[in-house]
Amino acid sequence: MQDRLSALFNAAPDSDTSQYAHMRAALADCPEPGTALNWLRNSRSARLLADLIATGRPLTHADLDATATGSRSGAMIADYLRGLLVTYQVLPERDELSARITRHLDEIITRHPHHAVLLRSYVRWSLLPRARRRQRLRGGGVKHRIRWAYTRINVAVEFLTTMAACGLSLGEVTQHQVDAWLAGNPGTRYEVRDFVVWAHRRHHARALEVPHRPKADPVGLDEDSQWDLLHQCLTDPELPLDVRSAGAILLLFGQHLTRIAALTTSALSTADDNTTFLTLDRTPIPLPASLARLLTDLVERPEPTGWAANTPSGWLFPGHLPGAHLSAAVLGRRLAAHRIPNRPARTTALVAVAQELPPAILGPMLGLHPITASLWRRRAGTDWTAYLAARTNGAQRNTARSE
Repeated sequence: MQDRLSALFNAAPDSDTSQYAHMRAALADCPEPGTALNWLRNSRSARLLADLIATGRPLTHADLDATATGSRSGAMIADYLRGLLVTYQVLPERDELSARITRHLDEIITRHPHHAVLLRSYVRWSLLPRARRRQRLRGGGVKHRIRWAYTRINVAVEFLTTMAACGLSLGEVTQHQVDAWLAGNPGTRYEVRDFVVWAHRRHHARALEVPHRPKADPVGLDEDSQWDLLHQCLTDPELPLDVRSAGAILLLFGQHLTRIAALTTSALSTADDNTTFLTLDRTPIPLPASLARLLTDLVERPEPTGWAANTPSGWLFPGHLPGAHLSAAVLGRRLAAHRIPNRPARTTALVAVAQELPPAILGPMLGLHPITASLWRRRAGTDWTAYLAARTNGAQRNTARSE
């Protein structure tokens, strides 16, 4: 182990050895040295670190950004190494949300330089401020907000490129061209609405109509199945603790997996009367005793071991990347493996809560936009009306038969 560490870190100039001190100590003191040795021998991120140290320059975020271009695997390796280097104080923390969005924008502009002015303005004055505001208000991880921005940048440049191929500037595009373009691939192109609305407000384009992407009506679970799954999450010790906890939050409060995965331990609090609260947005929610015990056990479970184990970042659902929470995709697969369906469970939970609470309370409690909270309230009302109508019709038929 010491030979491997010396070979890796002794290549750094003497003036930079202190930059790697915490990381070297973590590797040397690892309670599972085989894990650390395997990383040093076989990991592509370790090879990348060795290459960067061998340059003889102090390591910076820009150095890692330069290695992240060209392929998705290269970006993943660079991001994994960045997590390690920030965790062990080799690199300072940075605004990863802004940095990743800006990096993606730069890559797009390199391929489409003639759209640089419009795209930079769109990202700087529209996408980035909204992404930062949502991050500031809701916290948690940044991956889904980065994907949100990537999608809008990609669709905007696709739209501009297609219109340019037709000999049209953005200001010359008509509604007919927009409709024809949307019809070509309606599954993803509706996201251009964000860019088109911004462009019109900034007087770069005409008032063009792009409808919101159509969504199918959500399909939920029946009430018995929902409560059976919730009871299993709250009481079944055979299920993994993280599956039970995430499943209970999903089935009871209808949270997106992106928000469940990004919950921190500080979201759980205890009042003077020993009532436990879970804060999903702005309004703390008092928890039933069974769920309070479950989440308390999750907070108090032993931390993972290994030199690159998740650091004390305070995630309820820590991931395998240092300092990062579990991804929503991985969490969704774990729930599905235990027959807890994400979307149907969320739909049924939100309908149930919306039947009991007005939108003004529902929104700040569950982190829903006021319009979204109102939509769920109306959907719950429709469902309740249909249920009452079915019961009434059934009662009338039974009365007619008896007569």
